[in-house]
Amino acid sequence: MIINENAERKILPIASGKGGVGKSVLVANLGIALASFGQRTVLIDMDLGGSNLHTYLGIKNRARGIGNFISDKSVSFADIRARSPYPNLDFIPGDVLVTGAANLSYAQKRSLIANIEKLDADYILIDLGSGTHFNTIDFFLMSNSGVLVTTPQAPSILNAYGFLKNAVFRLLQQTFSDHKGVTRLLTDIVKERQPNSTPTIASILNGIEKLSKRAAATARSEIAKLRPSIVVSMGDRPEDMEIVQSLRALIEQNLNVTPLCLGFLYYDYIVREAVGETVPLALVGRDSLILKEIDRMAQKIVHSERFPEMPLDLDEYEDSFELAAIEAEQDYRSINPHPHTRMDQSPDDASAEEFIRLISAQKAEIRELQQTIRALTMQQQSGPRYG
Repeated sequence: MIINENAERKILPIASGKGGVGKSVLVANLGIALASFGQRTVLIDMDLGGSNLHTYLGIKNRARGIGNFISDKSVSFADIRARSPYPNLDFIPGDVLVTGAANLSYAQKRSLIANIEKLDADYILIDLGSGTHFNTIDFFLMSNSGVLVTTPQAPSILNAYGFLKNAVFRLLQQTFSDHKGVTRLLTDIVKERQPNSTPTIASILNGIEKLSKRAAATARSEIAKLRPSIVVSMGDRPEDMEIVQSLRALIEQNLNVTPLCLGFLYYDYIVREAVGETVPLALVGRDSLILKEIDRMAQKIVHSERFPEMPLDLDEYEDSFELAAIEAEQDYRSINPHPHTRMDQSPDDASAEEFIRLISAQKAEIRELQQTIRALTMQQQSGPRYG
């Protein structure tokens, strides 16, 4: 696992617990933004079996890609790295209609990881497929600071949590692949899993400690290295950050992981327009809010020499989540100077009923997530099973 804080070549795998959250749109346009700051950037489409990152870049699906690399021994990894139309930005396509590319063998996966780690670049952004397949999680764990994209709705929040839960468990499996006792413990947890019965990482660590205190110390050390960043996509209002804070609490309490927040993206109609025209966002809305938000994320990354550690002004805000909440509030005021008023409604037309409806909807979403968290916690206390 690459520790990005100590690496000159920073690898950012970008994943989501489910599809349709705007992940590939973010990868394409964040890559263009990083390149615009003079950073040598490589985008890799690792959504094998469904690769389409080229469409968000406005590139035709003609070049050889990862599918060719893994199916044809005469194709080197250098052969599939292509220049993009944008300065400082290179692109490695995915399967490019090569059948079977999604079913990587262990040797093929190791070869891809080794070649990616050797790429000559400042930043490498990897667009991963959605979900919790082993291949997806293994590429996410290539570095300690992967990016997880979620929308502020409860199902997406819980999918994001589920992805990180599986990533931490997979990290333990990888760390102790040569330790028979711990491997047996983790295997038994998987075999005995029951629906909605998931132990906390703390309980798993306690089980490891009973086998070996040294192994438990190693496990805690490896988990502590994980510093995933959360990106909130398709936001509707600043209050959406409250449900994201619930995700943060769930991760910290149950997974022993300390996440960061890279930023908040409001829903923007130009995304649909750009996707429909298969071009980057800048070609349909150069002055749009979402482009400014993505550009701000790129600035955070570039100005953080030890990313994911960010140079935060702790006199102004507590941490990266509070900074994202402040940014979300400021952005909202720029598009809607009268909070709690619909965009097509004047301030005089805003009724008390509308205000109450908006606040009630917000509280209902938070209550829904809190109830789910309580249910998960009660189930976790029933026994050391992993689902």
